[in-house]
This record gives sequence, C-alpha cells and structure tokens, in this order.
Amino acid sequence: MPYQDSCHISAITMEDHLGIVYLIETAQQFWSELEDILKLPSDNAPTLSLLDSTLRRFISLCATYHEQYLQSPLQLEHACNLLIESELFQFHSERMCEIITEDARNTTDPHSLFLSYHVLYHHGHRRSEYFRLHKRWQPLIPLLMDHILVGIDPDIDDTYVGTAGVRDSMAVTVPVPIEAKLRSLGVKLLYEVSRVQKLSVQDLRIFDDSFLDYLFDLVEETRYMHDETFNYSVIKLIAALNEQFMVAILPTDGSQQPSPISGTSDEPKNRLIRVLMRRLGSSKTFGENMIFMLNRAKRTPEDLCMQLLLLKILYVLFTTKGTSEYFYTNDLCVLVDVFLRELVDLDEESDSLRHTYLRVLHPLLTKTQLRDIPYKRSQILVALESLIRNHCIRDVNPTTKRLVDRCLSGDWCVQLNAQRDKDSGSGSPTSEASTILSPPGQEPASMAAAQYEAGRLRSLKFSKSVENLGVRSEPARQPLRSPLDQARVPTNGSHTSLPGLPSPSSSKPAPNMSKRRTASTTYEDAPHTTRRASHDEDHHSHRHQQASSQPRATSSSTPLKSDEPTSQAQVRNRRPPPAPPKRRKPPAIPLGRGVTMQTIKSSEPSPLSKVFQPISG
Repeated sequence: MPYQDSCHISAITMEDHLGIVYLIETAQQFWSELEDILKLPSDNAPTLSLLDSTLRRFISLCATYHEQYLQSPLQLEHACNLLIESELFQFHSERMCEIITEDARNTTDPHSLFLSYHVLYHHGHRRSEYFRLHKRWQPLIPLLMDHILVGIDPDIDDTYVGTAGVRDSMAVTVPVPIEAKLRSLGVKLLYEVSRVQKLSVQDLRIFDDSFLDYLFDLVEETRYMHDETFNYSVIKLIAALNEQFMVAILPTDGSQQPSPISGTSDEPKNRLIRVLMRRLGSSKTFGENMIFMLNRAKRTPEDLCMQLLLLKILYVLFTTKGTSEYFYTNDLCVLVDVFLRELVDLDEESDSLRHTYLRVLHPLLTKTQLRDIPYKRSQILVALESLIRNHCIRDVNPTTKRLVDRCLSGDWCVQLNAQRDKDSGSGSPTSEASTILSPPGQEPASMAAAQYEAGRLRSLKFSKSVENLGVRSEPARQPLRSPLDQARVPTNGSHTSLPGLPSPSSSKPAPNMSKRRTASTTYEDAPHTTRRASHDEDHHSHRHQQASSQPRATSSSTPLKSDEPTSQAQVRNRRPPPAPPKRRKPPAIPLGRGVTMQTIKSSEPSPLSKVFQPISG
C-alpha cells in the first residue's frame, strides 16, 4: 500500500561517525534533535574535536531527513539559520567553513553535498565578504560545474520545491531528484561567486565553449517550466560570466597586447559572445527573458545588481556587428518602454544604474532596427531633456549631462529637432504624436495625415464626450444682445446670395403670412435665441434650402433695411415673446385707532372716508 511505503520512508535511521543511531518519526522530533545537537556543554570549554563532530552530526541528520522534513525552501533556510546562529559559527565560523569545504571536496554523498552547499550559500548571504574569498571557492568551482552539467529529465516541472510529478489520492509523492536540486544550487552559487570576484584569465579557461553552449541550451530547455526561477538563474549566470570576459579582455598597464582568450580579428574577443553568435537562431528565449527580467526588476539590491549585469550584456550585443539585430523588433519596443520608465523613476541615489541605462540607450537607438523605426522618439526626447533641465536651480551630474548629450547627438534626434523647428516655424498646429518622423523613403502624405489626425485628437482631448458625438444635439442658445447688436445681425444668406434679396418696392408678403404677421416679425424684434453661434454645415444647408423656396427679386443694389420682414422659416422657428410679468397687488395696510385719511383734491371724497374720521371727544 502507498501509505505503508510512506510510513516506511519516514522511519529511516541515521548513524553518525560516533556510532549514535537516530530514529526520527515526526517533524517535531526532528527539530528537537537539531536543537539538542547544537547545544554545547556549559561546564567545560568545548574541544576542537567536539566542535567538528557537532557540525558533522548536524549536517548528517539534515541530509538524512531533508526529503521528509526540509522539503520547502523556507524549512531548509530555517535549518541552516539554526546552525549559522549557533555558537559553532558565532565564534568558529572560519574553521566550520573550512571543514565544510574539505568535506564537500571528499564526500560522494549527494545529500550531504546538498546540505553543505546550502550552509555555505546562506552564510555567504549573511557575510557578503565570504563570496569574495577566492582561495576558498577556487577548488569548489569545478565541482559546481559538474553538478550543472548533469542531465535532468525534462519532465521535472519544478526544481525548487520538495516534490514534483503527478499527485493524486492513491499515488506516492515522487520527490525531486537530488541531482536536480544540486544543479539549481550549483547555478546560484556559481553566480554569486562570478558577480563579486574578479577571475583571472587562467581561472576563466575552465569556462570553455562547450560549457557556455550548454548554458544557452539549458535556458531553452527550461523555458516551459512552471517555476521560472531556475531559468532566470541561468540567465543571470550567463550575464555574470559575460562581465568576467569583458574585464579579462581589457588591456592592463596600458599594453596593447591581445589577451590569451581573445578570438581572431573577424570574431569578437568575448568568448561568450562568440558562442552566442554561432547559435543566434536557436537562443531566442535568452533574449526574451532578459527583457522580462529587466521589466520585472524591483528596487532590491539583488535586482539592482542583476540590472547592471543584463545592461552590460545588452550593450555588448548592440555594439557587436553580428549581434546588433539579435532581438525582434517588438522586443526592442518593449525595451524602449522599460528604459523610459527607469530613466524617469530612478532616484538620485541610483545614478550609477541610470548612467548604465543611458550608455545602452544610445546604441539601442542607433545600431538596432530602431534606427529606421520611429518608436516613441518624442517621448524619448522629452525624457532625456528632463534629466538635464533646470540646471540653474538644481545640480546636474556632469556624467549624466555628457551621456544625455551623446544620446541627443544621434541622427534620430537631429531629424526630430529639425522637424519640430520646421513645424513651429510654419505655424501649423503640431502635437506630440505629429512630431514622430517617418522612416527614410516614406511618402510625405503619411506625415500630413499623421499631423491632421494628431490635430483632430488634440481638439478632442480636453472636450466633453457629449460634444464630440457624431449626432449633434440642440445647440446652446446665445444670450440676448442689445438692440444695436441685433440690428447688425447678418442675413440668412451668404455673400453670393445678396443679389437675390427683395427690394422695398417689389417685396411682397409671403402667402398666408398676413394672419401671422405681427409687429415683432422684423429683424430688429426677432429674438437672437433662434440663431446659432456655430456654422454647422447641415444646419447651414437646411437654412439655404428654406430661403431658396421663397420668391426673390431681381434687384441687386437695394440695401438691406432693418424693417424688412423676416422669411417664412424665421417666423416659423421664432419663439413667441414672453408674457409681461404680472404685478402683485400691494398688501393691505392695517389702520388702527387715531389714523387720519386725507382725500386727493382732484377726486371726490369717498363715502367710506367718513368711517375713518377721528373720534372727537
């Protein structure tokens, strides 16, 4: 039964070098044993042999039960921290690391190697200078490379969790092979060593073409893994090795002698770039994931270091003749978006990273396909100018200004500035979208169309959505103006229709208008609320159709008078004048005792006035 097999696995025993047998059946018992092992006697000072045996017993217990009780990375990290925070590493870290390194070189047990490498990995993250000890890591580099070169079944989905494979209610949980765990850990350790140490030319000889080619194959094979951590770890290792080769080929002490690892005159001197050039068509995942890593990078120190390494390899790819067009055009556009965001969002404390972005931006816009594709050039220009703007009120880094000036000296920027000056000098309305230049050989009609579209979009940008609808609603009515302004209102027709206006002698009222004509049907009395302020084409044509239906005189020299009757369309569309407001009767004044009412002399006294005469006596 599967349950019996799982119980049998959990009841394995461990015997250390002193003959002590451990039988662990529960997780609580496992963690209790780890804490008991790390407790040193307090009555006497511990001897060196006691310290060494304590370390080896701890690693042996973890190596024996790590597949049962240290499956997750969090559990494994907690166990390593117990050892690092104990008295063994607090007061004897150098001796403990030396013992672990010696045992890693001599042992063949992969489980013990796995725990030993994990202890060194977490100890190096607590003390960053430990990864810089070249003497300590030099004998371990070949061993780490051997673990990376081990072939793993591609059906393994996730090499960073304790289990993998298909899991159901009746199947046994299949553990991840220890070889896959060692491969992942070997990649991470080799990356940490390569990014902080300066390896010599002799040390770099071990990274031959076959090993570098296998790293690129590893990126392509693991692109469909559920967990992308291992794929990104391999890419970071390639970027770190690229920096090692870049530094190694630089001449030292001013000498111009070629480096021993340099290639021929027709090939790049960087060995890693030479390997990549031979497999450009089969390493597309490497370029795509580099851009994804830059896009997802955070502000942590680890991600900042990763960005620097990736930007350096991008610079080499853009400036090398055979690899300048390695990336797809869409990937380059995504890379431009990342550059625009980072150049603006980086704070003043990240000047080193910003300078690296500026150094890579220049070949990105001048050496790749973007030299002929105007993608967001106006936004790039604005972002670059914002870095050196207002130098009179704030300090601008001289290196930043120099790098920005280099980017602005590119052909794309010179053409963009010339087009912008031309548009501003001609007085034509331009926008940010219309300043994008067309590629060489493109017809100027497309530029005119782009400017027209940009102008139309700009006119709609700050307006309300209801006003931009295709079907116009009832226009807003203008406020009433003075009679003098009303007298100067133009006629309903255009300038070409003036000869058709009726003269005073020949003008006749329209049929059936005698009953509707009033004193308010003249131009002076016609309310201006019936006239539209905007010259809408549909409304204008409608008014001309109504005017053309009325009889017109042949006189062309008769001036238009203000007392001429309006057209039938105006009378039909005119709103009736508002009724005069009704005057309210004043309230009655209460009259009390002793009030005298005096009558008006020109009128007869009212009979009621006698009632309000004062009472005498």
